[in-house]
Amino acid sequence: MKYEKNLESIVSIIKQGEKSLNQFRIGVEFEHIVVKEDTLQSVTYYGEEGIEGILNKLLLKGYKGKYEEEYLVGLTGEDREITLEPGGQLEISIKPCGTIDEIKSIYFNFLNDIVPILEERNLLLMAIGYHPKSSIDQIPFNPKKRYEYMSKYLGEKGKYAHNMMKGTAALQVSIDYINEEDFIRKFRVANFISPLLYLISDNSPIFEGQIYYKFGLRSLIWENTDKQRSDIVPNSLNKKFGYKDYGKYILSVPPILVMKDGEFIGTGDKTVEQIMEEYTFSEEEIAHIMTMVFPDVRAKHYIELRMGDSLPYPYNFSYITLIKGIFYNEIALEYLYKLSLRAEDDQIHIAKDLMHEKGFGAHIGSKAAYDFIRIMFDLAKKALSPEEKELLMPLEKLLINKNNLSTISKERVRNEGVSGLKWCNLNQWVRGEEDVHNKGII
Repeated sequence: MKYEKNLESIVSIIKQGEKSLNQFRIGVEFEHIVVKEDTLQSVTYYGEEGIEGILNKLLLKGYKGKYEEEYLVGLTGEDREITLEPGGQLEISIKPCGTIDEIKSIYFNFLNDIVPILEERNLLLMAIGYHPKSSIDQIPFNPKKRYEYMSKYLGEKGKYAHNMMKGTAALQVSIDYINEEDFIRKFRVANFISPLLYLISDNSPIFEGQIYYKFGLRSLIWENTDKQRSDIVPNSLNKKFGYKDYGKYILSVPPILVMKDGEFIGTGDKTVEQIMEEYTFSEEEIAHIMTMVFPDVRAKHYIELRMGDSLPYPYNFSYITLIKGIFYNEIALEYLYKLSLRAEDDQIHIAKDLMHEKGFGAHIGSKAAYDFIRIMFDLAKKALSPEEKELLMPLEKLLINKNNLSTISKERVRNEGVSGLKWCNLNQWVRGEEDVHNKGII
């Protein structure tokens, strides 16, 4: 009886995300890595010369601070929130927006706030999927209590857990759904195309100081973080996977830690089901528990697609536009949903393995990755405005030539050394350099 009640409390949170078509929005989280301009070495959290000092400077621009003990660990603005990932990566979460232009406006306002602070310190804001220079051992964890628990727990679960925490940076896009049937379609399609989204957005040319010659490094890192909470949600393609199925998944996973009455409590290997037998949680506390899993596709009040590497402008907005064009487009969604009915979990795992090895030469089922990607872009365009189709072009031009940002960057590193990655910095947008205005580098 208690199990059913706890399951319903999770289902209720997902159900609250239901929206009518005219309420559909797009949510975006941009993660960045801050490095020293001359060496591309990491900038750590601590001190006025570190991330802490950058956050303190942003306070002067009207942001409100979030603190853990004496440490400033986040900021909030009217339409954005700035948080820290474990290795000091800066994340900006933008309020759900009705248009991509609105997202661009908020994001560029953020860049105009932070880049002058970085320029004073000879620092770069990098949009790249994995740290360009520093090794994981050289990057300390920031002082957030949550990460103290996570680093110990995950470090015992997967060989790349700390690489995930301190070395990676992502571009995450969230979408809405009308009802459970729409949720089922979108959740399934998102998992079905997950290997392709990793490949499309691949911007991780370096792993621990060496060129990574395969594809989809972040995907590989997540697969070796914690099998219980990353990769695709089990059975998400083996069956019709709805609200209760996702709720059962949450109940089956150890959350590592929970928040109770404003305090973090470490929970070890106990599952959510076991912990909810011990404590009574508020809706907000249950929502926090739901953030302690990290699959490719995650559900809360929305569906979150977590496959994208951090991308520089304008490729980041190409990727966001592609997601909109697929998931807010009945023709594209239904086509991909029907195609996905032929696939099961194991086939997606196989497709990911092939993607790591062969890139655009991999297959999902009978379709070559390259051909499948071309179909996805063509489908996306059917629901996009002329202006949005223009936003799609920089990424599409790359992919037509069987390139992604990672393949381009590897070539630059071979020719120029690690400094060849500096084109992934976002300072240049504020500087007004020609490469970044409304077009790509290719």
